[in-house]
Amino acid sequence: MGDDGNFMRKGLLFTLIITSVLLVLSACGGNDSAAEDQDNSDETTDKPEVGLAETALDDVITKKDNKEAFYVLIYDTQEDYVNNTKLLEAYDKALKDGDMKAYHININGLDNENKQTVDTLSEEYSTRTSGHNPFEDGGMAVVHDGQINSAYAYQGTAWNLNTIIGETNTENNTFLDDDLYNDVKQEIQYNIDYINEQEIDLTY
Repeated sequence: MGDDGNFMRKGLLFTLIITSVLLVLSACGGNDSAAEDQDNSDETTDKPEVGLAETALDDVITKKDNKEAFYVLIYDTQEDYVNNTKLLEAYDKALKDGDMKAYHININGLDNENKQTVDTLSEEYSTRTSGHNPFEDGGMAVVHDGQINSAYAYQGTAWNLNTIIGETNTENNTFLDDDLYNDVKQEIQYNIDYINEQEIDLTY
């Protein structure tokens, strides 16, 4: 009877040791999977890759109001003009060549509520700055300090991307053609100069 009692106590002790080891192992495994989940969540952040990334007007406004700093290409034209002229391909290529990131948004075809929002943003812009207006003329803008600003207005240079898109489509040219592609690269350089001179730190 005494031997049986010792055997039972040893069995219980062995079971407790095994259970403790399993609990420790499962806790370690839980930490590993939590780390994996953390790594996976980093991959799904709202950061654009190098090149051109599509966005929505609401997202631009939210980022602007959150005082984020980034480039955004604004244009107002029919989608078939965008496709025919290879507008986005040219900007994407030029940005990638410079290891840069920018969002893009076509304000053509927005619903009435969003059109009113664009009109309001355009009016606010015009009261602060004369010259190139990215909402009316199209082109890259720099969003920073809760505002949308044009490097063209800052440089005192004219540019009307929306008109150029229409002309390029009519002439069956593309923005990948040398002359137009050089204009795209120059526009990007104006924006680089602007953020450097204003000492703006982009948030992506």
